[in-house]
Amino acid sequence: MGIPKITKQTELRDNLYKTLEDVATGGSHHLVPTKNGDVIIISRQEYDSLILEKEYLQEFQNPIKFEELISATEVFKKIDKKFGFKK
Repeated sequence: MGIPKITKQTELRDNLYKTLEDVATGGSHHLVPTKNGDVIIISRQEYDSLILEKEYLQEFQNPIKFEELISATEVFKKIDKKFGFKK
């Protein structure tokens, strides 16, 4: 992702279209300081990638408890029982 370019509000206002097009094509990231906090401008693709990465990382917060796993044979027995599959 890289380090975002610090862009003042007035600069952003003056070059809004060019800045947004540059961000949309993956050319840059921008950090815009405001009196209420900083704003980061990134492309939709990068946003989606960050959200997906966050979801993957959350899966590791709840590790697999191997003692709770059951064998594939038991799974297929339950499926056979539930749906009545014949061999």
